[in-house]
Amino acid sequence: MQAQELLKSHPQGYADESWHGNGGAALRQLVFGVNDGLVATVGLVAGLIFSGSSKGIVLGGTLAAIIAAVSSMALGSYLSTQAERGYQQAQMQREAREIEEHPEIELNEMREIYQGYGMTSSEIEVFLTHFKQDKRLWLNLMLRDELGITPESFESPWKNTISMALAVLGGSLPPLLPVLWSASPRAAFPWVLAFSAVTAFGLGAVTASSAGRTWWRAGWSFLFVAAIATAVGMGAGHLIAPLFG
Repeated sequence: MQAQELLKSHPQGYADESWHGNGGAALRQLVFGVNDGLVATVGLVAGLIFSGSSKGIVLGGTLAAIIAAVSSMALGSYLSTQAERGYQQAQMQREAREIEEHPEIELNEMREIYQGYGMTSSEIEVFLTHFKQDKRLWLNLMLRDELGITPESFESPWKNTISMALAVLGGSLPPLLPVLWSASPRAAFPWVLAFSAVTAFGLGAVTASSAGRTWWRAGWSFLFVAAIATAVGMGAGHLIAPLFG
């Protein structure tokens, strides 16, 4: 591998290409939020229905739980993203300081890294010459090759917050809609399960292309996992409720 080729592979050389980005983060927010909202809401609605609660109690209690879940998950997403971003920025600052204060040590670290890439000593020295002339490039490559950090991959706390809130809300509403439309909560329960199953299957199908899977396999996989989680939640509710009269 030539030094110039490795330089071109640095993120600043492909930052404008649309296929590089934070798609994985957005997908994670979608799957986590929708699945969490769906499973939690199905379990709650089922528990309230089979406890003999009225339609008003089922709707009121579930809506209150959805609001709490959306707020909690969105806040958790904001705080976790902010903490991760702060950690990455601290690492950047530390690396920049080490380059200024201990340049030879940092150069030796890069020699070891690029020896592992199969570069010859002469190629490495040409490469390091570019570092001394462009400390911004040096820092970016140190972050990427030593720490696995690229500034372009930093996630936005607010974007993740909004994405998580919408995902949880989107997963929570389908199990509740049949109750809203039906006169009897018990009569609505089969539709609760049906709407939830369609939502879980649809989530898997939508995310299939990003994971390199066929849509129907991904759909059944998500439905199966959601069904297990829902069954566990409903079973726990039936076992625990009698303990409290």
